[in-house]
Amino acid sequence: MKWIVQGGIFMIPLLLCSVVVVAIVGERMVVFSRAMKTALIRYDQPDDVVKQLRQHLAALQTIITIAPMLGLLGTVTGLMKSFYLLGHKVSTYNPQEISTGISEALITTAAGLIIAVIATVFYNYFRARLEEYVHDYNAELNQM
Repeated sequence: MKWIVQGGIFMIPLLLCSVVVVAIVGERMVVFSRAMKTALIRYDQPDDVVKQLRQHLAALQTIITIAPMLGLLGTVTGLMKSFYLLGHKVSTYNPQEISTGISEALITTAAGLIIAVIATVFYNYFRARLEEYVHDYNAELNQM
């Protein structure tokens, strides 16, 4: 909780992104495990099943893209605070005040990258499982 406060305003959307990633990953795990118990060829509407399996993957991809950007925005604002203090308190600056801005910059960068890395791992996992599932379906169709 301390890091969220120290990370500044951009930690709020980063926190929201992390909650959405956890929700999507949990929901996709359930959907994938249920749907993939049965071969795709056995479904009456295989296109609907594939569509259902693809749901929310675009949202995951969006978070992968924006989380590092939000982290970089936090970096910029944190460094702006530090440089503002250096520029306006030249005669009596406090190193602790300057380090607060640098800390904010590093925390938001790390948070954005961590969220993106975790989301990327799960996104690639779901995409690979889906591609394999569809590939198996196409192989079965070709054997008929």
